[in-house]
Amino acid sequence: MSTVILGGGIIGSSIAYYLSENGSSDEIHIVEASSQLFSAASGYAAGFLAKDWFAPALAPLGALSFNLHQSLAAKHGGAQKWGYMKGTALSLDLSKKNKKEGAPGDDWLSAGTSRAEAAASSSSPIHAEVPGWLTKQKKGVLEKISDDDTVAQVLVVIIANSAAWRTDGV
Repeated sequence: MSTVILGGGIIGSSIAYYLSENGSSDEIHIVEASSQLFSAASGYAAGFLAKDWFAPALAPLGALSFNLHQSLAAKHGGAQKWGYMKGTALSLDLSKKNKKEGAPGDDWLSAGTSRAEAAASSSSPIHAEVPGWLTKQKKGVLEKISDDDTVAQVLVVIIANSAAWRTDGV
């Protein structure tokens, strides 16, 4: 059976990869309007990955996506090939005024907040040590807003320009 995937960004390419891994398609075709893969949003994304910064309805999908990124990186040398690294998310608030409340359990985008605000308001903040690379501030609050194993980063530009995505799926 042949499979046609519309869109050659990270989602379309990932679908093609997993279909090829499980052998469920004889042929896999990616249809992309541009002459290059990752030419739209996927090629310009920041590459931030979060496991648990989602509304309840999307939480299982967010966790699955995060875990798949982690397993792909482990299987294919993602740290070296596309800069996959786990990290810690910090929030630095210098003003404390005009701060919108997060939307825990709701759609943070519709509420006009951010994923970081939603994550920070969903549990008690943990005050963080100031990392050496961050300029210390005279006022403001630095909070750790993620657990050590719940955020990661990839260098999307490396993925987008990788010949391996075009030939081997990673």
